[in-house]
Amino acid sequence: MLRKWLITGWLLCCASFVAADTYRPDEVPNVQLANKERYVSNPDGILSDDAVARIDSICASVREKGLAQIAVVAVDAIEGDDAFAFAIELFRSWGVGDARNDNGLGILLVEELHEIRFVTGGGLEGVLPDAICKRIQMQFMVPAFQNGDYDLGMTAGVEAVAVVLEKGGEALPEDTTSEEDLTGWEILLIILLLVGCPLFVVWLVYCLKSYCPKCHRLTLRQQASHRIRETANYCEMEYTYVCSHCGHVLKRRSRHYKDHNDTGATGGGFLGGTLHGGGIFRGGSSGGGSFGGGSFGGGGAGSKW
Repeated sequence: MLRKWLITGWLLCCASFVAADTYRPDEVPNVQLANKERYVSNPDGILSDDAVARIDSICASVREKGLAQIAVVAVDAIEGDDAFAFAIELFRSWGVGDARNDNGLGILLVEELHEIRFVTGGGLEGVLPDAICKRIQMQFMVPAFQNGDYDLGMTAGVEAVAVVLEKGGEALPEDTTSEEDLTGWEILLIILLLVGCPLFVVWLVYCLKSYCPKCHRLTLRQQASHRIRETANYCEMEYTYVCSHCGHVLKRRSRHYKDHNDTGATGGGFLGGTLHGGGIFRGGSSGGGSFGGGSFGGGGAGSKW
């Protein structure tokens, strides 16, 4: 009985860890379509409103000067573990960059993977080569991300990109963020947070999915799934689980919500779909905008923390 209550308590306390949305490229909201002044897609609230506003302002300035088009995405989790392939597909479908010179830069942060990824169009590879992308990440972004400060890391990284673009690929600006020596207990705490917590969460996820409410063992296994209902707004799925110990059968249902925008874009993504096949959009809404129809190759860099 004690074991039952301990497991139940852990699952309830940590249920928020498994509630994160997992995105496909066509499910990430393209905020540019609704507002031409927006360049940061932040559906999970990883970045604060102030940070989003600051980055939007930097991206707008860079675009107005004709230096580049930048799109920034920060999400909890993505389908699969390949952030590079995800970023290429995502920003290519949005058409980030001018179609004439492919001067697009896509910046993707995936919190679950602890990864920041830059992808660049061919027109930026001279001024923003892979090595510079990597240095910006390691010098301005990763240290802040390691401390859990996504606002500081993302803002500093985008600001550094803007300076490099302004100077035409000259040396990086100095990192003005202060550095202080960490005490022993702070280092230990960071190690516990970075190593222990993810392992603990993985174990809790396993418990949540495999806990049998009848025999109270972690022997529940998914046997089948099927779609039971689909409407214009959502798709409802039913999952069948069977306990390998007592044979108890459990059915769970979940709804996967769709969303629709007024732009005519295809795909029912979360909080707004994206465009397929080039990403060029000529909005009818006075507030909406678009990127320029650019494309991406293999340029850029990625870093983990």
